[in-house]
Amino acid sequence: MSTQTELAATRTELLKAQSDLTAACSDLAGFKGSVNKRLGEQTSHSIARETSVKDGLRQQVNAEGSSLEHLSQRIRANNIVLHGVPDIAAHSRPADLTRYVSNKLDTATPRRGSPSQALSQSIRAVSHIGRPGSGKRAVLVEFSTHTAKHEAFKLSPHLRRSGLHLADELTPKQLKAQKGLEADFSALKLKGFRPFYRRGELKYRDQGVNRTCKRGEAIRVSAPVSPSRASPAPPGPPPRAPAPGRQGVRTSLPGHPSPGSTAGGGPAPGQSAAPASTSAAIAAANAATAAAANAMAGDGDTEKQAPSSGGLALDLLP
Repeated sequence: MSTQTELAATRTELLKAQSDLTAACSDLAGFKGSVNKRLGEQTSHSIARETSVKDGLRQQVNAEGSSLEHLSQRIRANNIVLHGVPDIAAHSRPADLTRYVSNKLDTATPRRGSPSQALSQSIRAVSHIGRPGSGKRAVLVEFSTHTAKHEAFKLSPHLRRSGLHLADELTPKQLKAQKGLEADFSALKLKGFRPFYRRGELKYRDQGVNRTCKRGEAIRVSAPVSPSRASPAPPGPPPRAPAPGRQGVRTSLPGHPSPGSTAGGGPAPGQSAAPASTSAAIAAANAATAAAANAMAGDGDTEKQAPSSGGLALDLLP
């Protein structure tokens, strides 16, 4: 009996311990859920805060980058890059290089009083850029005003004859954008345009207007229409034929020369003689008019001769 009682008591204690363990496990599960919830909330809050900080920093960096890009473009606004300058010892000193560039700009056009004569006075600084030893080297020319830079670009056709080429000084961002437009540049050139770059943008002239071509847009640009391909004008009504005998002639009686002629029948001083075809037409008209006048004024006398063309002159109406 005592053994059975002890076993029953032990069983009861074990069941109670099991119940306590189950309760403890439930408490631990609840604690774990609350901890995970708090950790999740804190993690989400941290991620949201980190994302917000990153976005703010990114916007600030973009704004600073835009301001820096704008400042860089303003610094380069009056500068040009002159390509094709011989890299020789005579141009090694800044003074000699400045003298060479000034002479090229001043003698780019033969016309006197040209704006190029003042370009040498608008040069602020001249310096080499790029690596030496290639035979030709680019030169950076800084002007004091944007007007002087614009006038220098007008001399591009004359400078190209001596192997010199002008270009804008671009920022690294503009250089990267311009490099991405090389395919569009080639496409516009194949279509018959004359594309060019200005401040990192691709330009082309279409029907007298300078247009901008974005990256990938050249394939949608229509080729320029040449005069031979233009549609012909609609045909108009045919011209009316002049009445016979009144094709712009004026008669003058013998002894009274017509306006624009002398008494001898020649052209008046200061006037040129009529062409041979016109003179022949006038002579024929004079003969026909003289015959008609004889027919109307005659009294049946067929022996009466018509006056010569010098006696009855005709001249064209003005």
